Amino acid sequence: MVQYNPSKVSKMKKNDNICGYFYLKNSEVRVSNQNSRYLDLTFCDNSGEINAKMWNADDGDEILFRAGTIVYAECLVKEFQGSLQLRVDTIRRTTDSENIDISAFVPSAPEKPEEMYAYVVRIAEAIADPDYKKLALYILEEYKKELMVYPAAKTFHHAVRSGLLYHTCTMLRGARHYTELYPELRGDLLYTGVILHDIGKIREMELMDCGLVADYSLEGNLLGHITLGICMVDAAAAQTGIPHEKAVLIEHMILSHHYEPEFGSPKKPAFPEAEVLHYLDIVDSRMYDMELALSSTRPGEFSEKINSLEKRTVLKID
Repeated sequence: MVQYNPSKVSKMKKNDNICGYFYLKNSEVRVSNQNSRYLDLTFCDNSGEINAKMWNADDGDEILFRAGTIVYAECLVKEFQGSLQLRVDTIRRTTDSENIDISAFVPSAPEKPEEMYAYVVRIAEAIADPDYKKLALYILEEYKKELMVYPAAKTFHHAVRSGLLYHTCTMLRGARHYTELYPELRGDLLYTGVILHDIGKIREMELMDCGLVADYSLEGNLLGHITLGICMVDAAAAQTGIPHEKAVLIEHMILSHHYEPEFGSPKKPAFPEAEVLHYLDIVDSRMYDMELALSSTRPGEFSEKINSLEKRTVLKID
């Protein structure tokens, strides 16, 4: 008789027989080379996610085990094309009597959202320039509910519950070091730009109940978060009476922070604070994706290919 042992996604190893509760991030019916139906699933817990195959699926299984469902499953950990994958042996939906807390099964930021939000507000309250301070605090309060939950992306960096706040916090910590290293930087402008640079993602993406991205919104598909962020700042500036020329500086930082037209920025940074914002953003996103890949890599070995980094692999140094 097979003994299945409870295991977090991040701790799974090849040939383990594991069991546990998982959140179904994705669920799709496919047809195998033998012309049999199967479910291609993404299992999540708060330590990560992993692909799973439920072979020989019956009619209706795609409804029973649809995305957004929490399940209990017993599986064998296999390896396919260099990546770990689960073969589902047993699976069932959970019931209300099991009293499952969904946040425990969804990949989440490593810090509590309440603490991260409080940190960002403290930075905003310390901004000396009254206009930038007013703008940052207004938007933080206006979108507090969304900021507590929203990921920073659907697929790539910080694509976890409360990932947008975590990304913002990390960049603010970096910004504080940059202003110490380069005292000529206008810290008030840089901090405001960091806080607001990705605010448009709140309107760009639509969430599932669990706090992960379901899909891009109509606005997101047609305009993107950079344009949406500029619109949000422009509206907030008008509401709070911020001088137009100051709002334009923040809007330029949002517009230019992706640096290249092919990544959504038609203008490159035109002043030092905008330049620093770009590099804070790209370093934080790349470090996050590298650390995520290395978290499931053994010392002395290379990670799986990282799609967001041109499919590079990174070495976990022993």
